Amino acid sequence: MALVLPVSVTVLTPATSANLGPGFDSLGLALQLYNRFEVEEAGSDPLQPTIEIRGSLGEGLSTGPDNLFFRSFSRLFEHVHLPLPAVRIRMTINIPHGCGLGSSATAVVGGLVAANEWLRLQQASVSQDVLLELAVEIEAGNHPDNVAPALLGGLVATTHLDGKIHAIKTPFPDVLKAVIFTPSFPMDTVAGRKLLPASYPKADVTFNTGRVALLLTALQTGRYELIGEAMQDRLHQPYRQVLFPAMPEIIQAAVNAGAHGACLSGGGSSLIALASSRFHDVLNAMQSTAREAGVQGTGMVLRADQNGARVIKTSRSRIRKEVSARHGDQFYWSPARSRGGF
Repeated sequence: MALVLPVSVTVLTPATSANLGPGFDSLGLALQLYNRFEVEEAGSDPLQPTIEIRGSLGEGLSTGPDNLFFRSFSRLFEHVHLPLPAVRIRMTINIPHGCGLGSSATAVVGGLVAANEWLRLQQASVSQDVLLELAVEIEAGNHPDNVAPALLGGLVATTHLDGKIHAIKTPFPDVLKAVIFTPSFPMDTVAGRKLLPASYPKADVTFNTGRVALLLTALQTGRYELIGEAMQDRLHQPYRQVLFPAMPEIIQAAVNAGAHGACLSGGGSSLIALASSRFHDVLNAMQSTAREAGVQGTGMVLRADQNGARVIKTSRSRIRKEVSARHGDQFYWSPARSRGGF
């Protein structure tokens, strides 16, 4: 005799750093810092979820049906033309919002991956390509540079070709770590984009395309001494500097302390430095230089996440009475510590 149990799914989605200097709207790196999303079947109204948000970094996030995770979760059911279940959602937020570390991308990708696992139990799941297309559709600005690495992990290059998004993942060198400095203030991505020019001089475009090629080659061949020059940018960082005047000094302090290179993470306000040693020195230099400029903030050292969003636990839709409920627990991945690892 079978007993029907409520479905539940738990997903981890990594933080991301987009652009990496010259790769404007086309490069992104997944990092070992995670938002956790738990979804379980509960309630009676599919359009009115119960949402609980844990962690001080989640303050201000919506707990209504306009919540980005829930909207993304719902979108996949709409896409496959299947009824949306009534759910309870618990969100544990470890990634600061509006600071260039892909917080919104974790909600978009997390919602889609959770929904896809739910649909897998109904033998109705979709491909990774479909998830990516929907993620870009939902993400503000419709840019793939954060949602692609959040979904796939590693270092991801993206482009549009024949109306489709193509994302190519490459492993990121294990020897390199990301030293992150996050100021106490966010930077509005929309406001930052308004500072960018409508067109660019040919010399600036050529400069950036050359630096993207150099960055990818340096990472693939282990020529890390080239990263500093390769992370130079002329398309977005100089314009966004208006919102963060101390940025050049903090970047230079990171390089002087031993980082191979550093830049604005995404649209800011976080800064990311890539280093293969002296991680504490780099972080301390960034923080002390920021303080001297009157900028407070926090820092961490993170490895690259090579796996992307993942289901870490899911229940089966049915079990037999004589089988323990634990039988339904499926752990696909044991998360590493998201902070530390120096």
